[in-house]
Amino acid sequence: MSRTFVGYIAALFTGIAICSLLPDAGELDGWSLLPPLLAISIAIATGRLVLGLLTAIVAAATISIPSSYGWTLPLVVIERAAVDFIWTPLYDSFQLYILAFTACLVGMVRVVALAGGTHGIAELLARRAQGASSAKLASFLMGLAIFFDDYANTLVVGTTMRPVADKFRVSREKLAYIVDSTAAPVAGIAVISTWIGYEVGLFEEVMEDLGTGVSGYELFFKALPSRFYCFLSLILVGCTVWMNRDYGPMLTAERRATHTGQVSRPGSNPMTGNENSSLETPPGVKPHWAIAALPVGVVIFGVLTGMQIDAVIKVGDCIGSKGAQSSSILCLWNSLDVLASRHEFYLVNTDYWIAVFSKADGAKVMFLSALCGTSVAWVLAKSRRSSEGNRLLRDSLIAKTWISGITNFRHALIILVLAWAIKEACNAVQTGSYLISALGSSLPPGLVPVIVFLLASLVAFSIGTSWTTMAILLPSMVPLAYELGGMPIAVLTSAAVLDGAIFGDHCSPISDTTVLSSIAAACDHIDHVKTQIPYAVTAMTVAALLGYVGSAYDLYSPLVGLFAGGIFIAVFLRFMGKNPESTNSM
Repeated sequence: MSRTFVGYIAALFTGIAICSLLPDAGELDGWSLLPPLLAISIAIATGRLVLGLLTAIVAAATISIPSSYGWTLPLVVIERAAVDFIWTPLYDSFQLYILAFTACLVGMVRVVALAGGTHGIAELLARRAQGASSAKLASFLMGLAIFFDDYANTLVVGTTMRPVADKFRVSREKLAYIVDSTAAPVAGIAVISTWIGYEVGLFEEVMEDLGTGVSGYELFFKALPSRFYCFLSLILVGCTVWMNRDYGPMLTAERRATHTGQVSRPGSNPMTGNENSSLETPPGVKPHWAIAALPVGVVIFGVLTGMQIDAVIKVGDCIGSKGAQSSSILCLWNSLDVLASRHEFYLVNTDYWIAVFSKADGAKVMFLSALCGTSVAWVLAKSRRSSEGNRLLRDSLIAKTWISGITNFRHALIILVLAWAIKEACNAVQTGSYLISALGSSLPPGLVPVIVFLLASLVAFSIGTSWTTMAILLPSMVPLAYELGGMPIAVLTSAAVLDGAIFGDHCSPISDTTVLSSIAAACDHIDHVKTQIPYAVTAMTVAALLGYVGSAYDLYSPLVGLFAGGIFIAVFLRFMGKNPESTNSM
């Protein structure tokens, strides 16, 4: 307790001292960086992320309120922190659906484990696999397959593969890294995903303002080969799995798991709660992989099908509105791409899927799909019978198992809510605007993409969200790049904003997707962040030097940069990485 207190006070005063020394940027001062700085420094210094987040939220509330309130200021601060920063974003239907989806999926996985599904997958892979490498490869390939949404990707892959990874002595840190560093990159570059509608919408507004005649979709595909961090991050994950080599803190974690069987660090605090209370399959229940595969398949199928249904319903609502209001006309006009793309081979029509994912309410569909998956898991659990034909699992036991999965999730639920709250807090004190004002004027034309990439990384790391970073930087940085270097530099800068946002997200302990990865892998959150950062920095460095700098100065095409970056990563791992299974490397 004393160590925690000392660390807290040191981080608190360090954050205040740094912000007091920062220069002004226009009408903003350095105190705009206090909330994210406190959240990150306190979390690292004390190992208590909730404490850091709460302190940051209160600090943001204090900064954003005039001191003229006098003695009532503490009450106003508490009200602003609780209502504006915590309750307001939580009240948003998207956040509530994501919370419900997460809780539902965690409960579903507990029921699947009770019914022998996860043990069945472990046995199936054990018969076909040689060891830990196969478990890591399966996790990576599953992450690539669930490309349409990073939330669904993270939770489905992490919770499904965790028992398998434990069986083969894969550290929780490694599983969390594979999950986290696959989910957002693959969703960010997939031409059919919940991300593309958001990204294209931002691109469309910028291109219209600049009058380039380039559509948002066209800019997305122009920038796709320049998504260096996303592609190289996936290559790095694949190489560490295929070559079975690690370095830095991850190597230590993998050695611990391989040689001692301790998949989590002794004394760690796994995000899903008490791991010692994990359920064992009751006697008489024969493990079978289909018990796990069917509910997960229902969730995936439900998301893909539900997105289409939800988009079509929205189109129908637009068509059914008889009024001549301009909003109805705009709604109908925006939905024509959904209808038009259904004429020829619509299931393999990229335009159709892009339109569907941009129109549908993804969070609601994901929640309903998880609910369907839970129902299937419940039915399958009830169907388990002994050799004599007796039912092995009662409804009361299944219900208790499902609820226990959610109650053990409560600590992670609090962190996820506070991660959303810190985003609102940073917006209130204009953290992103301060960073742009402080650094934006120092951009030389030839280095615009790489500097914007680093700026986006800093913003995303500070506020813990890639989507907000994109919304902050694209409208300001792309026009600047277009003014300085024309369309080629604008395209590279667009890619740099998206990639930098994801890199910063990967390194930030207050990122919601980083938190979800720790939840899904049942990994200590600080352990996950510490072991992932060296890998993310490696991919970032290669992306910045061989990708953005080389392409911006027209030394070679983006595809050549990607190829060179991939080769460099493989060579780097070959000579700098070590096999954690080898006793000679210890």
